[in-house]
Amino acid sequence: MARLRVGAVACPAGVNAVDGNLAAAASWASRAAGEGLDLLLFPELSLTGYHTAGREAAPLAAGHAACRRMGELAAEHRLVLAAGLAWREGSAKYIAHGLWLPDGGFHLYKKTHLGQRERREYAAGDDLPVFALPQVTAGIQLCLEQHFPEIAQTLALKGAQLILSPHATPRLTAADRRESWHISLRARAYDNCVYILAANQVGDNGQGTVYHGGALLVGPTGAVLAEDFSGREAMIAGEIDLDQVAGARTTPQGMCRRFYARERRPELYRWEK
Repeated sequence: MARLRVGAVACPAGVNAVDGNLAAAASWASRAAGEGLDLLLFPELSLTGYHTAGREAAPLAAGHAACRRMGELAAEHRLVLAAGLAWREGSAKYIAHGLWLPDGGFHLYKKTHLGQRERREYAAGDDLPVFALPQVTAGIQLCLEQHFPEIAQTLALKGAQLILSPHATPRLTAADRRESWHISLRARAYDNCVYILAANQVGDNGQGTVYHGGALLVGPTGAVLAEDFSGREAMIAGEIDLDQVAGARTTPQGMCRRFYARERRPELYRWEK
């Protein structure tokens, strides 16, 4: 059976405190390797911080020392590291999430659906890719994007077995975050017969905004496999069985009964304003 161990970290991310954020990532990566994980997810903008009140995080670019260091950590600990950063390409800035692979490979997802404040400072990505990682095919939905069911469905139809859902949301308490994710992320996992792994920032970002954490792993039946909503720094870990995804998508009465997305009728889902 195709199994791997994945984890997610609820951790602080100081705005423009790249060195400190990177040191924290290194510590968590070492712990994850010690627990035999194959993949570790960090929150949205975990390397550069999520700015507030117009004091933006300076974007990183290809070849930045922090990106090189993340690659070194992935190779050293033999695991995939998924971390968030403000990213620059030419004159455009993006909210992005990077995937550093043990063999030196690197993938980048640029957030496609931006909040109102984000749209004033960042460009939107224009692709919903899936990435062939060691042992698993994964897609990414960033924070606000969990509220667009079409994103998770598109990633699943493209072959994603695991959807990574990094967040940087201060609005909800830990208890309210748990309730929100149990509604939305469990539904996305169930409807699309996919695993979903989520992590939110926690603590003060250095600009007075406080995040309340949260980490969650959901299986393709919508079952909760691991979670932490203590409101503190934490790492969760769990095993995912990709045969469950395959079974749910190929058998009429699989783990999710059926992969209903294949029977959709997109010609009916259009309307005029």
